[in-house]
Amino acid sequence: MDNFIFNMFGMLVLFMFLVIIGGGISQWVKNNNSPRETVKARVVDKKSEVTYIQQEQNGMMTNTPQWSYYIVFEFENSDGKKVVKKMLVSGKEYKRICEGDCGELTFQGTRYIGFEK
Repeated sequence: MDNFIFNMFGMLVLFMFLVIIGGGISQWVKNNNSPRETVKARVVDKKSEVTYIQQEQNGMMTNTPQWSYYIVFEFENSDGKKVVKKMLVSGKEYKRICEGDCGELTFQGTRYIGFEK
């Protein structure tokens, strides 16, 4: 019975890992097949998130921060409807772009390409 539960738990972890990897690959393929678009956009918000990764160094556990930076853009699509898009950007881009900036946003699917003020 214990072996069965251990095997089922292992299978569940493997399945979850495959779903996550599959989702990432699927998003990558979708982005590559999406057209590259450039639109007039305005920066409406900036967000940053931190997660901590536990690592062992010299026999001690340390928490290493990993930052993710997001910028929220607002623009009109080809139908004239307002679109709000949250894009993952680098720390350099996050520092360069300010809330309220207007310019041209270039993206491909969910992939941020650039923003020119």
